[in-house]
Amino acid sequence: MRRYETILIAHVDLPEDELTTLIDRYSAVVTGQKGILVKVERWGKRRLAYLINKQARGFYILIDYAGESAVVNELERNFKIDDKILKFMTVLQDNAVDAGALQKEIEEAAKKTEKKEDIKVTASTPPPPAAPDKSPEPMAAEIQQPVPEETETDVKGGN
Repeated sequence: MRRYETILIAHVDLPEDELTTLIDRYSAVVTGQKGILVKVERWGKRRLAYLINKQARGFYILIDYAGESAVVNELERNFKIDDKILKFMTVLQDNAVDAGALQKEIEEAAKKTEKKEDIKVTASTPPPPAAPDKSPEPMAAEIQQPVPEETETDVKGGN
């Protein structure tokens, strides 16, 4: 079993639900070919270095998986057919991958993700409002006197 990373650029105008459907479809292709899906990352909308199919921007997606060469062939075949995919590139990460070690890595990544989500939830909830302070406002002890302006004679020092 080999480990691969595929980066694909989807059409930037896809709605969120279609993008989710697209990712789910390609994840199903990996698992359907007896591959192991390690992670899927949405990198978001980015400017392209050059125009691809008259598009200046694209939505980048990273798919990290392990499997035989049949998985890669099937994924790339589907990418070529799909008009929503502007470009893709598959890179071999490792020639020999142990499935047990890969499962451990997936579980550790899931734990880290859960911790990050817990932190986001606690950080996004605002603290309860503090009780209003009922102490009276301090009053000004003295009324400020206007400062007399300097005249030219004061500055020159004399008559």
